[in-house]
Amino acid sequence: MSRQPNFFILGAPKCGTTSLAHWLEAHPQVFLSPIKEPHYYSTDLANRNITDSRRYARLFKGASDTHRAIGEASTWYLFSNEAVANIERKHTDARYIVMTRDPVAMAHSLYHHNRRVLHEDNDSFESAWNLQKERAAGRQLPRNCKEPAFLQYHAACSLGSLLQRLYQHVPTERVLHVPLEWMHEDPAREYRRVLSYLEVEDDGRDTFPPANEARGHRSRFLQRLIRCGGEVRMALGIKKGYGLARLNDKPQPKEELSTTFREELESAFSQERNKLKTMMESQA
Repeated sequence: MSRQPNFFILGAPKCGTTSLAHWLEAHPQVFLSPIKEPHYYSTDLANRNITDSRRYARLFKGASDTHRAIGEASTWYLFSNEAVANIERKHTDARYIVMTRDPVAMAHSLYHHNRRVLHEDNDSFESAWNLQKERAAGRQLPRNCKEPAFLQYHAACSLGSLLQRLYQHVPTERVLHVPLEWMHEDPAREYRRVLSYLEVEDDGRDTFPPANEARGHRSRFLQRLIRCGGEVRMALGIKKGYGLARLNDKPQPKEELSTTFREELESAFSQERNKLKTMMESQA
């Protein structure tokens, strides 16, 4: 019988969760789901990689008595309206790790991520931002977008409000907030803070390579084939791919935002920035 998860990395996307997950999965006392982002509990979103309870339980069959912390990382749980409530019903003492970053930077990175995974088909962030109302009404949606809510960049990146909502449903002592800015400033310190929170020993890690840096794809057609193959692989329970995604990857620096558009973004996210700042100051 598999053991059950006792901690969850809730997100947010493009906030360093992949790096943290990679560091933690190498820790001898931590077990992380071999499928990152199962999104089993976000029942209101269409990106669930695992929907069957038995398959979800099998994700943790490799956990043993040596693993004090057993968890998974699904980056849209924080955004989901149902995920945390679903987790709380099943895992009443679960601990949560939430990673955040400046909302303007997150929105820009999320747009490029959506482009890479074919959720987004607009060739500029400013144009995609201006389409949010149309898309919320179900118009001008990309053909390959699995979940239209992921194109609502303002809502998805309103991290101050999303974190406040989490605190309304979960006691603060069961939530660890890790700002990406702090992770960049001193990754060793933040990693050890996570280990302390999970009540596992310091494994002596002294290198903290970043993961999931900004990338694009060489061929959109090949990317569609890779995506279809990934969905089939996930349905069959095959955890590892064949490296085709890496072959299609290429470095892709983000485009420069115009001064006017950047000012618009900063105005749109000013309250969210203030909320995050207040929460960061309270735990500094």
